[in-house]
Amino acid sequence: MTHSPRRLRRWLTPLTVLCLLMLALLLRFDRPLIRGDGVAYLAWADTLLIDHDIDLTNQVEKLRFVNDESKVMYDVSQQKWVNVFPFGVAILQAPFYLTGHVFAQQGWLNVNPAYFEQHQGVGLPYSLWVMFGANLLALAAVIFAFGLAQRVTDAMTAALVAFVVFAGTPLFYYSTVSPFHSHNAGAFTLAAFLLLLGRVSLDGTTPRPRCWILLGVLAGLTVLIRWQLLLVFVPAWLLLLYERRWRGALLAAAVAALVLLPLPLVWYGMYGQFLLVPFDAARDTTFIISPLVGMGNVVAHLLHHSPVLWLCLPGVPALWRLNRRWTLLLVTMIALQVVINGAALDWWAGESYGMRRMSELYAVYVLLIAAGCGALIAWLRRRVGGLAPRLVRGLLLLCLVYIGLYVLAFFYWTWTHPSRLFHAEPEVMIAYFLDPAVSGRDAVFRWQIMESLFQTHLGPPAWPQPGP
Repeated sequence: MTHSPRRLRRWLTPLTVLCLLMLALLLRFDRPLIRGDGVAYLAWADTLLIDHDIDLTNQVEKLRFVNDESKVMYDVSQQKWVNVFPFGVAILQAPFYLTGHVFAQQGWLNVNPAYFEQHQGVGLPYSLWVMFGANLLALAAVIFAFGLAQRVTDAMTAALVAFVVFAGTPLFYYSTVSPFHSHNAGAFTLAAFLLLLGRVSLDGTTPRPRCWILLGVLAGLTVLIRWQLLLVFVPAWLLLLYERRWRGALLAAAVAALVLLPLPLVWYGMYGQFLLVPFDAARDTTFIISPLVGMGNVVAHLLHHSPVLWLCLPGVPALWRLNRRWTLLLVTMIALQVVINGAALDWWAGESYGMRRMSELYAVYVLLIAAGCGALIAWLRRRVGGLAPRLVRGLLLLCLVYIGLYVLAFFYWTWTHPSRLFHAEPEVMIAYFLDPAVSGRDAVFRWQIMESLFQTHLGPPAWPQPGP
């Protein structure tokens, strides 16, 4: 018995604690229902993996109850249905969507088929397995980010940073409640790319060809998943060239080009052009406008809804003292995404949980915040000794208090507010959740409503018929 605490500490490594926290969070908020932009990605997966073509006629019929023609659009000039969204997420979700297809064909887990047909167009097995796939990609992204963070701080602090940033950014929502968006897959491939790039750039070794090949594959997949993420690889390749890794950079670029080859081919088959902006082609409008219009709004919206990312700011000088090249790399990645997302016609991304189009940079945020935590621990250690790591971890846990409040307030608002608006400013949603004068509901009734929401919308009890 005297060895039990020691044995427990041996088993509860930082990585184990991180995985347990992630699994608990994912399962508690999982919802196997494909809504919003997820319908467009569902259409891609279904036509590519089941029909093996890019003719969306079958998918329009299958998704007739949920396709509002902003997902799968009718192109009048071509007299055909087109999909203006990227198809890369269908590649990563292929094993899970096909498993769901097998389950559906066998009648396994095909619960409430009429309900799921009306609310997402396909049966529960498809969305349930896609949800599990999103969970696995999220868990892997967090583990990769943890591996990066360990370079600049201790393991337990790195694990806590990885968890807090996941919970406090839109990646949480688009890995659980809305699992078939592309943000989850993009965060996974970019986190894997950065972890591998760290081994290439920071370890001072000569990588094998397979390492460069994998870098190219990850870069190509990331762009297939979200086209605007092409810009994050510009500073990455400049870093490799600055480090005189000419052959490796060239090999990785060639592999990335091969991975991207299906993109112009699909565009040509669907639109009759190899290079274009699909939204512009389908709507005869301009999706990319001047970035000056929305850049400031993107940053303000990002920090307002995900205030944990303010911690990236002290992380910049902290990482600068450790590695200037990587500091420039990460800051440039963020800046380029602010520019391209600020240039979007709808920079706010419609009905969005936070600034979702910046959520793929999850691993970038984790590394910067971990660097700041590492520097703060070193500074505190000279003053309070061994208590320093615990103090910093305590500050991170305090962040979780606000994050938890924001999450509950959001769900309370989005499913109960009489305006039926998807969201509001954080302070408005929190006031509606906490203040009886605003919502007209006392504390007891408020928690009864929350309990009902968790039974009917979120987590395993709601999986047989999750509320839309």
